[in-house]
Amino acid sequence: MAGNTEWLSVEMIYEELGKLVPMETIRSWIRTGKLKAYRPGKTYLVKREDFDKFMRDSQTKPDEE
Repeated sequence: MAGNTEWLSVEMIYEELGKLVPMETIRSWIRTGKLKAYRPGKTYLVKREDFDKFMRDSQTKPDEE
């Protein structure tokens, strides 16, 4: 694991999303594999780049007409 990697906890992601997404939903994304995470101890850690990719991939796209 690179030393310059930014790591986010579930709580940090919750704060970043403006507390609009419950922490249990974030944990569910991790448990189901939708959001890649690491669990070196009791806490899930998510790489910033993986979270950013998850958010980009989750973006809705307007219906093409």
